[in-house]
Amino acid sequence: MVRRRPRTRKKPAYGGAPASKSSAWIVLVLGALVVVNLYVFVWDKKTSVAAIQKIANETPPTATIPSLPLEPPPPVQPASAPPQATEGKVPKNATLGRVLKKAGLPPAEVDDVIRAVVGAGWNPTTLRAGETYRISRGPDGRVLSFELVVSKTETVRAERDPSGKLVGKASSAQTHVELAAIGGKIDSSLYAAIKASGEDPTLVEFFVDVFAYDLDFYNDTNGGDTYSAVVEKELKDDGSFLRYKRILAAQYKGKAGTFEIFYWNGKYYDGAGESAEKALLKTPLKFTRVSSGFDRNRFHPVLHEMRAHLGVDYAAPVGTPVWAAAPGVITSRGEAGGAGNMVTIKHDSGIETAYMHLSKFADKQEVGQHVDAKTVIGFVGQTGLATGPHLHFGVKKDGEYIDPGKLAPMKGKPVPQKELEAFRTEAGKLEAMLAKPGT
Repeated sequence: MVRRRPRTRKKPAYGGAPASKSSAWIVLVLGALVVVNLYVFVWDKKTSVAAIQKIANETPPTATIPSLPLEPPPPVQPASAPPQATEGKVPKNATLGRVLKKAGLPPAEVDDVIRAVVGAGWNPTTLRAGETYRISRGPDGRVLSFELVVSKTETVRAERDPSGKLVGKASSAQTHVELAAIGGKIDSSLYAAIKASGEDPTLVEFFVDVFAYDLDFYNDTNGGDTYSAVVEKELKDDGSFLRYKRILAAQYKGKAGTFEIFYWNGKYYDGAGESAEKALLKTPLKFTRVSSGFDRNRFHPVLHEMRAHLGVDYAAPVGTPVWAAAPGVITSRGEAGGAGNMVTIKHDSGIETAYMHLSKFADKQEVGQHVDAKTVIGFVGQTGLATGPHLHFGVKKDGEYIDPGKLAPMKGKPVPQKELEAFRTEAGKLEAMLAKPGT
């Protein structure tokens, strides 16, 4: 049996007396600190809280600390608002729905606009490329109004009424017709002269058409030539020009001669009442130049050999319309070797015409069909043996090719005898106006 050794209590290392002595010192130091603080902050006449407060009250302020301006808060960015107005033109092959959707209108408003303009009598299938439109919208993005300019005189609208509903409206401008004499002098071309005079260049087509039996406007016009016409102008009531109506008289005077025409019962005649329409046009297409004339001993530019050129070549851009030179019946229409795409037409008095190197034929025509003069039968091209786009125009008289420029013109029917006196009276009035263009 193991005996446990009894535990003995150890004496503290420093004994009890030194611990009591340390506590007394701590109490003494703390008491001294309290007395010092009381003296400084309560009893001293210079450093006490009461003394400092008295000095502060008796001393006036010597300076103020400026207050710094507060930096303004950043502006609140408004939500992106839709444009107040959108303008544009109708693109090709577009519907009104697509136009409105592309402009940013939601589907519901697209439907509202379409219903409104249809309700005003507008037919959606009549929408054409190039028509202009305008959409006005409010701050909330809703459509206030929609406007479609259908023509120079017709407009269709959709406007929001006080109840908030879009209501369709259609309007037509009032017009009137005025008679005017116009004219000028040619410096470079008929087109440039008409445009410089302030008139609409569509007049050029009229001159080319009506004088096509007598003038080649590429080769027969010269600087110093003059033109004049008596026209009906359709104007809006505000005076703005819309279009030319009838051309009642026209004159072209130059080195090639003087040519006049007068309108009577839907046709044109010269001053004596003879028909302005001949059996054969001077040129079978517009705005061309002669690139090669009739020549029985011509060097062929493709075959590089001497070969007769039994016709006239008119250089023109691909796609230029080609006319029938006179009334007649189509005798052939198709591909013809070196002639490319070709049309031939048989006319009265033993005349036959040929139109070669066409890019394509006019639609809805066939062999055996009758066509009038100036009917488009095809379009300029470069098919067959051709070095560039042009029309080869050939003329046969009794089966033999002849120079088209030397074919004697054959006129149409004159003014009927019973109308001749009335025609001459009217032509005299118009001729006097031609002499004073601008009146």
